[in-house]
Amino acid sequence: MKKHTVILLSMIVAIMCVFALCTTSCKKSSKNNPTADSGVFLFHLHTQIIDSTIGGNTDGADSNTTGPGASPWYLDGLGRRIELFVPQFFISGIMLVNANGTMLSLNNVVLLKGLDSEDYYLCKVPIGTYTSAMFQVGLNASVGSGPTPNILPPTTLFVTDGNPYPVESSMWLGSTTAGYNGMLITGAYDTSAGATGVNPVPFNFAIPNSLTYTPANEIVLPTRGTGAYTNYPVYILTAGGTQYVHILCDYGKLLTSIVNLKTNNSTATNPSLADSLANNLTGMFRYEQ
Repeated sequence: MKKHTVILLSMIVAIMCVFALCTTSCKKSSKNNPTADSGVFLFHLHTQIIDSTIGGNTDGADSNTTGPGASPWYLDGLGRRIELFVPQFFISGIMLVNANGTMLSLNNVVLLKGLDSEDYYLCKVPIGTYTSAMFQVGLNASVGSGPTPNILPPTTLFVTDGNPYPVESSMWLGSTTAGYNGMLITGAYDTSAGATGVNPVPFNFAIPNSLTYTPANEIVLPTRGTGAYTNYPVYILTAGGTQYVHILCDYGKLLTSIVNLKTNNSTATNPSLADSLANNLTGMFRYEQ
């Protein structure tokens, strides 16, 4: 009788282990241990305004982390001068597209992209040829409704390159009803006629997660190796290898929907601006290489 009980319990444990493996596409614990049939993927995310890369691996003069009115200024999509102080957003719902037509969902990966952080480890994935990536700006429903350790602590929830900024709490709106912002942007516009940078107009745009994480705003990067992207090599992931998806995050294109810079400079006073910005999300991202 005891022997049968042990066998039964062993079968239950085995079934539970298989179920766990089948329901999770990616585990952070596999980060440093790719196996013979897997490699690792990373996102390399550049903060950019049109043709100028900001933050990250740049010199001090191009860090763009000084204050309002200080250089450097960058040109947005309409040729207006702009500074960025806090550009950040969540990424979740990441999928890698395989050349065989299947899609790999990275269910346990959530990123919080800041100004200077660029490299974001995703997870260990099966070897193969991958042609594209898809993701959402914001948090998927499985993350939870509040920044508390009993949901997921930051060390588990967010994958960064070691830079302690930004933090989850900076995106929290203060209640489980409000939830999180999917994106937060602060900076300043130079609205002077002579482009002198005198008396710049500060802006503060917060886009709720409910507006960013929608089917219409899913970011679908083009298929590499075909059509207009014939010269973009596909990602061939070998055993124990590493592949980077290099992506430009272009705030200049995002902010082209803001027409009057002097009056439309805060989503707190003009909530409809958040809708306009959310509608521009799909045009904000493109391959760097």
